Amino acid sequence: MRLYCHWVLSTLQRYSCNPASETRSSWDTSEFLSYNISQVGHNLQDHFLIYGCVWEYHQPSVIPNAARAVLFWKTDPDLDTPNAQIVQSDGGRVRDEMKNLGLVNDSWWSIAPGIVRPKSRGRLRLTGPDPVDEIKIELNTLSDPDDMKAAIASIEICREVANATALRPFVKRELMAGNLKGMALADFVRDGIVTYWHQAGSAKMGRDPMSVVDSNLKVYGVNNLRIADGSIMPRVTTGNTMAPCVVIGERAAEILKEQYNL
Repeated sequence: MRLYCHWVLSTLQRYSCNPASETRSSWDTSEFLSYNISQVGHNLQDHFLIYGCVWEYHQPSVIPNAARAVLFWKTDPDLDTPNAQIVQSDGGRVRDEMKNLGLVNDSWWSIAPGIVRPKSRGRLRLTGPDPVDEIKIELNTLSDPDDMKAAIASIEICREVANATALRPFVKRELMAGNLKGMALADFVRDGIVTYWHQAGSAKMGRDPMSVVDSNLKVYGVNNLRIADGSIMPRVTTGNTMAPCVVIGERAAEILKEQYNL
């Protein structure tokens, strides 16, 4: 995967002809083509989860605890679509904390708040010309203040659900996050945040100056080069990206079959 990502980035970034572009690498200034795709690597988006909101059972349970329930919800009623994807979690990231409290794995359960309509945007950069050189990933998670607001609201939704009367038979006490407020709650978000592994958008489709590919997945200005993965999404999907990526791949196959009479 590293070699593939590096090849795509190096092919597109190093030959961008915008002299002022940050994506033009200092280690390669000899070759330029007659097009500008300097936005390659920009517009990077990702869903994020927060570990975790945790409650103790009255007695140890053998009920499977991972992703048996999923909730899509609006953290703000004025939103057009849900922006939170909240999942029942196995709490893998908080097991050490629970162990420190003297609790075995089957004695507690967890809900992981997640945000799937983030406003923060990151970018990818090359660090050198060699395929084994690292790619610098700048996700910039929570760089937009609205994402922190949404994350905090998502935690409050989890607490409202789990502390409801209907779930009292399964709740002895709340362990995390508890009644945190203000900066303490914001720190809880920062300490518990992890990727949803739904990175997208760094080679977006469109017609504006930020776009890298057209509606047929062709890279602007490059003959015989298409991109067919989550990076072409202008905005990350409201939910898991696997199925949309399958559709993108199927559409790419249809385009190639039609073009080459396969």
